[in-house]
Amino acid sequence: MSDFSLPDRIDCTRHAFFLDFDGTLAPIVARPTDARLAPGAAGILDRLVRAADGAVAVLSGRPLAEIDAMLAPLHLTGAGAHGIEIRGADGSDLGTPVDADLFGRLHEALEQTAAPRGLLLERKPGALALHYRDSPAAEDTVRAAANSAAALAPGLRAIHGKMVSEVTLAGVTKGHALRVLAATVPFAGRVPVMAGDDVTDEDGIRAAQELGGIGIRIGPGETHARYRARHIEEFLGWLDAATPSTKTDRRQA
Repeated sequence: MSDFSLPDRIDCTRHAFFLDFDGTLAPIVARPTDARLAPGAAGILDRLVRAADGAVAVLSGRPLAEIDAMLAPLHLTGAGAHGIEIRGADGSDLGTPVDADLFGRLHEALEQTAAPRGLLLERKPGALALHYRDSPAAEDTVRAAANSAAALAPGLRAIHGKMVSEVTLAGVTKGHALRVLAATVPFAGRVPVMAGDDVTDEDGIRAAQELGGIGIRIGPGETHARYRARHIEEFLGWLDAATPSTKTDRRQA
C-alpha cells in the first residue's frame, strides 16, 4: 500500500497520461448527472494535452458521450464503461461489441432491486450500474443483486465501487483500455501514468506499472499504486506543476 506521496516532477514529453474522471478530475457527487470538473481542472487538462502532444486520455466508468459533454470544448482520447468503449486519438473505434439483448435482460433483473427502493439504475454501453449513494443501507442488497445478475450468463462480472455496483463484461477493464491505447499514436513509446480513486481504477494502475509506468491513487483505500495523492486538489496541483516545467525543458532542448 502506498503512502501519501507523489512522484517528482515528470517530463510530459516522455509520459502518457491516463486519468479517471469521477474522484480524480471531478468531485464525487450523489447523482452522476450533477458531476462537474474540479475548479481549475479544465485549464490544467488543456495545458497538459498541449505539453504531452496529445498523449492524454480519460478512462471512466461513464459512457464516452457523457465524458465528452463534461469536458467540452476539450475532446480527448478516452475509454468509457470501464473499457468497453475505446476511442483512439484519431477517432477510431477500438472498443468491444456488446450483446444488447443480454443487457436488456440484465436491466430487467436489476430493476427488481432498484425500483422498490428508489435506487438509480444507470444503463451504459455494455454495463449496468446500480447506485445507492442516497441509500447506503442498501449496500449488501445491491452487491448481492449485482453478483446474481453477473451469474446469469457467461462472460459477465460484477464490480463494486464507491456506493455503486456494476455488471459488465469480464476481461474488459480500464487496464485493458490502457494497454490498447498505449500501443497507439501518440501514446506508444511513452511511459504511462494512471491515476484514479476507486477499486475500478486498480486494473489501470496495475497495467501502467506493469508497463514500467506510474500508478497514483487519489485518496484513501487499499491500492496497488506506488504513489498517492491525499485528494483531488493535491493531484491536480501536481499535474499542473508538471506542465510548465515540460515547456521549459522543451525550449531548452
